Amino acid sequence: MNVNPLTAYLDDLTVPVYLAGSSALDIYFGNGSSERLLVAVEGTLIDLAKSFSELEYPGIEGFDARLTTDDGQIYFTCVDSGQRPPAQYVAAMNLYYDYRNRKFLDFRSVYYDIRSGELRPLEGEPLPAVAADWQLIVDAAILIARYNLNPEDLELPAPPQAIELSPGGQRLLLELVLTGRYTKQGLAFLLRTGFVARHWPEFTKMDGINHSKAHHPEGNVWEHTLETFSYRKTQDLILSLGLLFHDSGKPYAQRRENRMFDGHAEIGMEIGRGFMKRLAFPDEVISDASFLIRQHMLPPYIAKLATYRTETVMSNPLFPLLLELYRCDVSATYRGPDGYYEACKVYRRFLKNSKNPFRGADGKKLLKLYVE
Repeated sequence: MNVNPLTAYLDDLTVPVYLAGSSALDIYFGNGSSERLLVAVEGTLIDLAKSFSELEYPGIEGFDARLTTDDGQIYFTCVDSGQRPPAQYVAAMNLYYDYRNRKFLDFRSVYYDIRSGELRPLEGEPLPAVAADWQLIVDAAILIARYNLNPEDLELPAPPQAIELSPGGQRLLLELVLTGRYTKQGLAFLLRTGFVARHWPEFTKMDGINHSKAHHPEGNVWEHTLETFSYRKTQDLILSLGLLFHDSGKPYAQRRENRMFDGHAEIGMEIGRGFMKRLAFPDEVISDASFLIRQHMLPPYIAKLATYRTETVMSNPLFPLLLELYRCDVSATYRGPDGYYEACKVYRRFLKNSKNPFRGADGKKLLKLYVE
């Protein structure tokens, strides 16, 4: 059974502590480790502060504190000693895991819901009032994106108009959805329920821009973006942010000659930067994802361009991730993978030449170049 290595940071706590919600379900479904750990602690903020000197209090719905580590982030919910953790809106979210004793805790009899793969609201006890308008949708989206649970019978309230989820809550939701195996389904659910229109209008605009059917059989810009997630080899967050925003500039781009969406990569990078800053993503994450968004149009042409024009980009350690974005992008179209394989061949040749002290990055012999 896989236990998240972030649990090592909890070893100094003397109070009972449980993995909660999606962190417990990741273990149940064998999803492996995540860089986000949700934890319920039978203790107070004082107990946490005694063990962690760098606690943050980001004001995220349902959580009292957050700890940022080199391995990821831990989100804490404090529970009165001897009391059950607070109820979550969707029944399946109420599973807990005692990682010290390696056993699951089902305080609210939700095993049936998890095994059946259905979603239903929790019944029979009061739910927290914070962000109640959106929390049912948030919980359901996470369960869909990470475990492919079926939302068909879930009755949802009308989208609220006044209260928004906090930026930190939006960021955590997006991270959990993007790093799930079924991101496409989770994002589609968020659009369908009105969450996207209220919180992330950038993507609503993508849903209204049609692609050329000659190259994009899957439909409009938003539908194409969702389709790219089906081809990921890993659920890497930086790659997923790159995919999410790689065509976000198309609603704002202008047609120029034979280019229908001229400059959309540069526009999309600015949209992505603004969005990620609004949700308080770390600067390094914003920088890395922006590189992928800005450069995502380069790989199709890399075999045709002189090495001096591509050397800087290929030297970036994120270039393999850029190639993976290109593979996902082209796989979601009519075009075959030939361009991707050609770009990989050029990159391998570039790496080989870069390691050779007697040749330039383009493979030409340096001695002949500079002496003759």
